[in-house]
Amino acid sequence: MKWFKAPRSLFYQLMLFFGLPLLVLGSVSIYIHYFSAMNAARLAYDRTLLASARTVAERVVVRNQKLEVDVPYVVLDSFERNMNDRLYYQVISPQGTTISGYNDLPSMPQDTPRSELYPALVHFYDAQYRGQPIRVAALFQPVNEAGVMGVATILVAETLVSRHYLARQMLLSALLSQGGVVILTLALAFILLKQVLKPLGKLSSLMLRRDPGELTPLPMVLPWSEMQPLLLAVNRYIERLRLMVARQERFSADAAHQLRTPLAVLKTQVGVALTSNQPDQWRESLEGMNATLDSTIALTARLLSLSRLKSDGQQANHQLQPVNLVQILRDTCFSCLPEARSKQIDLGYEGVDACWVAGEALLLAELCANLLDNALKYTPSGGTVTARVRVTSEFIQLEIEDSGPGIAQEQRVAALQPFHRLDNAGDQPGAGLGLALVNDICTYHGTHLELSRADSLGGLLVSVRFIPTAI
Repeated sequence: MKWFKAPRSLFYQLMLFFGLPLLVLGSVSIYIHYFSAMNAARLAYDRTLLASARTVAERVVVRNQKLEVDVPYVVLDSFERNMNDRLYYQVISPQGTTISGYNDLPSMPQDTPRSELYPALVHFYDAQYRGQPIRVAALFQPVNEAGVMGVATILVAETLVSRHYLARQMLLSALLSQGGVVILTLALAFILLKQVLKPLGKLSSLMLRRDPGELTPLPMVLPWSEMQPLLLAVNRYIERLRLMVARQERFSADAAHQLRTPLAVLKTQVGVALTSNQPDQWRESLEGMNATLDSTIALTARLLSLSRLKSDGQQANHQLQPVNLVQILRDTCFSCLPEARSKQIDLGYEGVDACWVAGEALLLAELCANLLDNALKYTPSGGTVTARVRVTSEFIQLEIEDSGPGIAQEQRVAALQPFHRLDNAGDQPGAGLGLALVNDICTYHGTHLELSRADSLGGLLVSVRFIPTAI
């Protein structure tokens, strides 16, 4: 059992095509904006920490050959103005003892790099103090005064509440701005795709409501230039389909009309035989029925051949094989000799002994038979019919020439149409399919039929050109 596979939606495919990159790019943009803002905030807060450490360092003095620090109330008060964070400081002497401040602040790790952003011996590091994360600025202050030499260390630490608050605000701002851009873009893409695909829905509704037999061109309901070639291709296909259906309808109507007459004649002959009690009348009716059946069989064969050629001629995948055109023409001439002798017509062949063309032997034999049959049928008794094959460096030309009445120039195009009989046909039997069938065989072989006046015999000259092929 094969599972039904639903067709993919173009709308959702396009939304996915636009939406996924937008979401990825929006997420990356938020990430970059957030961390860029965090770095900027860190630099700003680190600069404040450094300023506080320098303020403390300025209060380091030497009294009685001892290092002291006097941090006035104003400085301490400025430290406490931040209502969200707590500030801690520690001043360490060159000997490593705490002079002022909190003596339990976390010491600086050994591998902490010196900041290259400021012209000072300052290091920044993160640590934990009293259960809270802190940021510490370690400033090294050289001391060389009153016999005291060395480097004092000033530690100023700050909790990270304000930093985290600022980070959340920046993240929210990035989410609102970038998310708004993504949502707005997706909304605009949604509206645009709805508008763009609306004409396709209109075309689908138009096709669903269309009558099965309607073969008129589609209206130009798609406004985009990129879709115009599609509509033009569909309309051209509809036009070809309309012409094919019209030809088939005409062919069916003409065929029905042509078959109706011999069937009516056959019905009449059967009725005459059934109402007669005379054997001679029966025999005459049977002979008439036999002749009617022969013509009907020939007509049906021509109709089937013409129908098959019209069907195969629309396919470009038929394979042609090398065939001896002269041999086919000669064999056809031999088969037509009894009919020519019955009318005392001089039937002959002239030309080369052999030449090869690409074709189907049966169809080329049918072509030769139809041309010779027409020539013998319309050539009066005692006339001449000549079949020939001429070979040049560029083509091979098959010619059938007769001494009959010929075809007027203004009637030559009409003579190639099915079921069209000329005014000079007289009482000759036929349905007007011979030249039409020959013309379709020529089309099948990629060539065409030419009708002209025979200069030597004065009747009709039929010519068909073929391209030579290797054996």
